[in-house]
Amino acid sequence: MEYAILNPNHYMKNLLLILTLLALCVACGKDKDQEKIAGLETEVLAIHDEVMPKGSDIMSLKSQLSKKIQGIDSLQNVGVSSNTLAEQRMKAVDLNQKLNESDKLMMDWMHGYRGDSAKKLDPKEAVLYFEKEKDKILNVKQATLKSIQEAKTFLE
Repeated sequence: MEYAILNPNHYMKNLLLILTLLALCVACGKDKDQEKIAGLETEVLAIHDEVMPKGSDIMSLKSQLSKKIQGIDSLQNVGVSSNTLAEQRMKAVDLNQKLNESDKLMMDWMHGYRGDSAKKLDPKEAVLYFEKEKDKILNVKQATLKSIQEAKTFLE
């Protein structure tokens, strides 16, 4: 029995077994990190893909608001004026600005997004990056949907 404990081959086998188990544990941990990163990236891109088509709604609404502003300006140019027209014009200009800001938020987000580079980071840093990007794109979504809804309500 003493021979087996003192046998260097026995130690090497145990050491190899321990190292193999450690390597498997590390690999499993990396796989879980990679799954989390992939899941976060998928969420971020899904939100982007949901909001991006709203750009055409923004352009359409901006066009309608511009026509509304031009119509009010035409009325004012022929001498028709009222507080209501002035308020409507101010509201239309404000809504147009909010639509521009929503569009700019999306463009800025897209220009700043570095998903491929983030995947090369340390897994913890990559997770943090994608969590921040998810927050950013959710803010873009919220601003976009709000500005579109407000403009549609105004134009009804």
